[in-house]
Amino acid sequence: MHTDITQKEMPTGSVNYPAGHTDTLIVPGIADPGNKAFVTLRAQFALRGHALYRTSTVDGAATYYAERWGQVRHLPTLDDAKRFLVQIGGAA
Repeated sequence: MHTDITQKEMPTGSVNYPAGHTDTLIVPGIADPGNKAFVTLRAQFALRGHALYRTSTVDGAATYYAERWGQVRHLPTLDDAKRFLVQIGGAA
């Protein structure tokens, strides 16, 4: 038995979004210019085997935490996080 079924092909990177699609950001605050510095720093920490976390900025200034092997280090500012990155062998 032969069925003639054609697949619906869509080009990669197409702008044919599904119904209900909006251009809103999934992660709020991603367009924040200060967020780019954090994301870049977090990637540099990851290259050194550490994780960098940030608290919410909704209620004021964010604070940062570096973690590796279950050990956590509080870093009050982004500058402190940059200095700690240098201590662990990264380049800030």
